[in-house]
Amino acid sequence: MTKKISISEAVYQELLKVKNENENFSELFLRLILSQKQRVEKLFGSWNLTKEEKADIWDKVCIREGRIWKKSE
Repeated sequence: MTKKISISEAVYQELLKVKNENENFSELFLRLILSQKQRVEKLFGSWNLTKEEKADIWDKVCIREGRIWKKSE
């Protein structure tokens, strides 16, 4: 299934700069999303947080609209 999206000319030009020659835009978007996810995942466990800091962060994550987050211990 395909979906249409609208982007500005400026965004299109920036995407062309990072798009590989033989890559379609779906592949580009997937590559960008996965690379961002991997960067965030590398940070997991990087900080020594107090219980209060963890609770504060978790509370803020849980209130984001459009997301379902499950806390794991």
